[in-house]
Amino acid sequence: MERHVLVAMDRTDASDAALEYAFEEYPAARVSVVHVTVPAGPLARFGGRDPCEYVVPELTADRNAEPLPTPDRFTRAQCRRAEGALARAHELAERYDREIEPVVRSGRAATEIAAYADERAVDRIVIADHPATTFRPIFRSVPDAVANTTATPVTSL
Repeated sequence: MERHVLVAMDRTDASDAALEYAFEEYPAARVSVVHVTVPAGPLARFGGRDPCEYVVPELTADRNAEPLPTPDRFTRAQCRRAEGALARAHELAERYDREIEPVVRSGRAATEIAAYADERAVDRIVIADHPATTFRPIFRSVPDAVANTTATPVTSL
């Protein structure tokens, strides 16, 4: 029985479906939602903001949120994407009358998802797979990379 489920969340309907799947399949589990950003380049620090501005305040109120990346690794565009993904996750959680633990990490998606799962002794990772395209070839499948990086069971939808 899974007690802690990690759901990787991006800005797609597929990741919404992955979160809904986790709520339905693991009704008693604690659910963490992770959004991973790509590290910003060296010029990003000129547009940096205070890290406390990076998450929609009501998403972290009275919750033990994971610390966010430092401002020099997190651009405004990444901030907006993370806020959007976490806001959608929070809306889905309310719809299912569930609590989530929002997490934002910076780095390679597969590496950061697997690292978080290992650090927090996650029992299951749920992640949406996206079809291969010209810009996202099949060999760059994040779910496959996560499954090959961690011993935690991975459900790919």
